[in-house]
Amino acid sequence: MNQHATPHPARRPRSKSIVAAAVSVLLGVSVVHADSTIRSIDSAARVGVGAERIVVEPPGLLFPVESEPRCEVLNNFGGASKTFGAGGHQGVDIGADEGQDVYAVEDGTLYAQDTDLSRAPGLGWRLQSVTNTRYRYFHLASFADGLEVGDQVQRGDVIGYVGDTGNATPGGWHLHFEVRPGPLWRTPVDPVPLLGIPANCNVY
Repeated sequence: MNQHATPHPARRPRSKSIVAAAVSVLLGVSVVHADSTIRSIDSAARVGVGAERIVVEPPGLLFPVESEPRCEVLNNFGGASKTFGAGGHQGVDIGADEGQDVYAVEDGTLYAQDTDLSRAPGLGWRLQSVTNTRYRYFHLASFADGLEVGDQVQRGDVIGYVGDTGNATPGGWHLHFEVRPGPLWRTPVDPVPLLGIPANCNVY
């Protein structure tokens, strides 16, 4: 097991059914398989391209962060990036309190793990879904207990906890979340129009 793969001390493991039920109540919809909710990923806005924003049929892509007690969605895809400069921000930043749960947005495989705290992602997971989309989760405080590279996860599983590792501002706890459609996974798309954003989240 990776030395960083420990649960946040304030958290206890949850069953998958409890997580799914909580998400369902929060979004006011039934939990359905992701392949029926992200059909339009390939046509979403891309960095450097002025594509129209799209609307995904409810419930949208599962929101990747527990929305309580704090949820601040910075609509900053394509904005300035510490790593890539102006126009180079390749995901969305979701502000939260340290330790809020981070979820797998689709069924899939955790194909890579970031553990070098000196690099931009800090602690992070990379998930390849059953629909051949890759997701990146950066700046985690820690990983959910027991998870390793190659593990299969299901939509709604807790895979880590919000933090400020890597090049995040200290105390600026947030999840950097990216969506990269296959087959090449090179070009990220704007996650915001794809997400089922809970009503209690502020969007900026």
